[in-house]
Amino acid sequence: MELSEYAGQSTRINDFYIHVSDGMQLYCIDFVPKHDNVSKPIIFFVAGWLSHISGWKDVLRSLTDEYHLIYIETREKISSKIPGDKSCTDFSFNVMRMVVDLHEVIQQIIPKKRTFVMAGSSLGSSVILEYLAMRTRQPECALLISPIPVFRFPPILGDIVPNLPPSWYNVLKKLVIWYLKTFRLNTKKEKEQLIKYTNTINAADPYKLKPNALSLKNYNLWDKLSFIETPCYIFGAKTDTLHATEDIKRLLQEIHHADYIECESNKETHSAIVASYFINILKNKLYKKIKAKKT
Repeated sequence: MELSEYAGQSTRINDFYIHVSDGMQLYCIDFVPKHDNVSKPIIFFVAGWLSHISGWKDVLRSLTDEYHLIYIETREKISSKIPGDKSCTDFSFNVMRMVVDLHEVIQQIIPKKRTFVMAGSSLGSSVILEYLAMRTRQPECALLISPIPVFRFPPILGDIVPNLPPSWYNVLKKLVIWYLKTFRLNTKKEKEQLIKYTNTINAADPYKLKPNALSLKNYNLWDKLSFIETPCYIFGAKTDTLHATEDIKRLLQEIHHADYIECESNKETHSAIVASYFINILKNKLYKKIKAKKT
């Protein structure tokens, strides 16, 4: 993978693996602008469920010329490494383990004296909300694209996944793609969204995906939201039927300090347009104003 296509022209790129406490290694990419201004926060970016970095090219290119950005791939992704003497069954792939991962990585790679913000999408945003509820080392704000407070697998997938061995993933992924195309995605207006999810599903590691999917089946974070004091920006999309609008509204009601920004489409939430929102919020420190109002 040629990482330079995801960065500003003068950005220095360093990719590496970082060990977490249970022995797994997570893949990180550190984008450092030529003139890294330490008065600006580091952006700690957590992508969505099985998300591939290619879907974030325009966002990363727009941000990394000016902001130091750390992109982390969560443990369910194919990039994570398991020690050679162990297998996936020796590890947890649930959300709380992912929260611990974020805490440990932040402690290791973000300097204590440096401020930071957290940004993410989908499951990445959900894990960030769980992290914020811990009230451990807090970011200045969180920039959250389509967070998922509840994972609602359709009954057919909820019944099939637990009973299929990972070796059947090639059969299962065709069913998942069919389901998304038929019931959840507007393939006329959001053709790129289907391509993105298809590429993501095709690239997944079935031996990590199965325990991760099972752990998400009954997951929700509603009871955690009242503990969050960090200012949060929630980004949604008018044409995104994959992420429930009613859930977004409830998130805004239950998080103490939150604001909503609506994009035109899922494509826009993965574009330079959403990056421009991020930059405006950070440059003008708009997150400081959120605490003055209750959504």
